[in-house]
Amino acid sequence: MRIGIDARTLSGRFTGDRTYWRGLIGGLAAIDKENEYFLYIRSEIEGEVPSLGQNFTWRTVPRPTHDALWMQTAFPKALRADGIDVAHTQYNTPLFGTPCPIVTTVHDITFALFPEHFLPKDRFILNRFVPNSMRRAARVIVVSESTRRDILRRYKNHIPQDKVVTTLLAADSRFAPSSSPSMTFAERQESARLAANNKYELRGLPYILSVGVMQPRKNLALLLDAFALMKLGPLAPLHLLVIVGKRGWKNEELDAQLAKLPPEVVDQIVFTGYVPDEDLPVLYGGADAFCYPSLYEGFGLPPLEAMACGCPVLVSRISSLPEVVGDAGVLLPTGDSDAWATALEKLIENPNVRERWSLRGIERAREFSWEKTARQTLTVYREAAGTA
Repeated sequence: MRIGIDARTLSGRFTGDRTYWRGLIGGLAAIDKENEYFLYIRSEIEGEVPSLGQNFTWRTVPRPTHDALWMQTAFPKALRADGIDVAHTQYNTPLFGTPCPIVTTVHDITFALFPEHFLPKDRFILNRFVPNSMRRAARVIVVSESTRRDILRRYKNHIPQDKVVTTLLAADSRFAPSSSPSMTFAERQESARLAANNKYELRGLPYILSVGVMQPRKNLALLLDAFALMKLGPLAPLHLLVIVGKRGWKNEELDAQLAKLPPEVVDQIVFTGYVPDEDLPVLYGGADAFCYPSLYEGFGLPPLEAMACGCPVLVSRISSLPEVVGDAGVLLPTGDSDAWATALEKLIENPNVRERWSLRGIERAREFSWEKTARQTLTVYREAAGTA
């Protein structure tokens, strides 16, 4: 079987779509030496090129440079030229002229469930193209049962249930407890904290971490409020709040919340901006807690990455996050900053509690692997190509 993958996002900075391709393609390379894979990109890959087997071929298709035109013209032409049996995309599929069945992965339908969190142009494009792509696709891969339920509920008259298949994600192997396994929890954390401090100038202080593109869905205004309640409370811990991620869109609420905080609290908040993926393990490993108060997630890789690194996690009790975290993290309501502040205080004030959550998180993260995701995805390819 010849499998074609629209791998263009591998040529850009790390995003959720790029992380998905790297993990899945790496998993497929580990488990499948028989089928042929053709990875279609438009420009050279920045940084480390994934190490793959002889059954993987890179195809550079540079034009057209417009994404939509590339998908509708160059991609089908390349699939036809290479005799592809089944192709895999994310979110989008060609409208016509496709020489083989298409599998598309849809990580979430936030654009339909929370339209107010999107810019009008993006909302229009996503609502116009993604549902139609799911209808045209031979199979739709989703990354959690939560997303599967949302899609089938929203588009129940257009997409059959057996067409939508769940394959859970995983954390990359680089996300693991830092330093030697013979070190104690406190020693590992101190080693990672020192490395994070040296790279990002965190003043040598303990810190609470959040990771993700800054956008309304991430609910960071609540985290700022919870942090302020904690810093201004009777315990007044020394901790910084370190927020990792580039600014996305519609950050007015976040900026307004930041403007309300006392200067002494604002001084304890560090915005790092975009951080290379290779720096994240030490940031996770050195944190006393990882907070993810998101209003909705299709999966939620950052909490899984944090758990894999041994960092205790606090997440919203909503959408896919309980599915990912299970009983290995603290689940909290999305609108109660007092609850978040209280949970954070209990966690950071007690090293024994942190260590227990750390060990539970490490064990939970081991239940996920890209090889498992790859096996499930390969089954979907066979079904879509009619070879199952």
